[in-house]
Amino acid sequence: MRRQLPLAAAAFALAALFSGCAGAPPPVASAPALGTERILPYVHVDGFGTETDEAAWIAWEFEAQAFVKYQVAFTSCTCRPESINERSLLYIEVAKSEKGGKIRKLWYEYWGDSPKFPSGSDRKQVESEFVPLFPNKKLDTLDKIDTIAGATVTTVNLKQIAKAVLAYHNAKYPAPGVPEPADFVDATSSATE
Repeated sequence: MRRQLPLAAAAFALAALFSGCAGAPPPVASAPALGTERILPYVHVDGFGTETDEAAWIAWEFEAQAFVKYQVAFTSCTCRPESINERSLLYIEVAKSEKGGKIRKLWYEYWGDSPKFPSGSDRKQVESEFVPLFPNKKLDTLDKIDTIAGATVTTVNLKQIAKAVLAYHNAKYPAPGVPEPADFVDATSSATE
């Protein structure tokens, strides 16, 4: 009897051990950090042409029937003090199409770059001479846009952000069966200027 008691205790302990493991929940994988899906990688180009991987942030994304509107925060120029260079806030509307996204509209909500560039160029010149070149451009046609001399870093990096948004858009909204839309004309903005 004395021998059977330790054997019974051992058998009971093993049974308890195995039944506890069988009922335990599987280990839980850690969830991705909140907001990581909003990070938009892009290639920043400095004044010397050096490319650096940077992160912009998609602050807001709204899908309409025919297009998606994005609000993107990014740093355009990293060569001046932080008291001058802040995050710019840009809106981009991209039309859906099975052939890839096409920019409808692009505008700055907040200008985080220098108030005046060393060449004398400024935000007004970028918005009046450069930004109007973006509507109806696609990922494969953005490189055809020439930058503004004297505002090269700002204009190159605006193109870089547009490329990143279009690549993101094309991956997330493939739009099979949606024909490419006609070129966009912003009649409202034109009528109010």
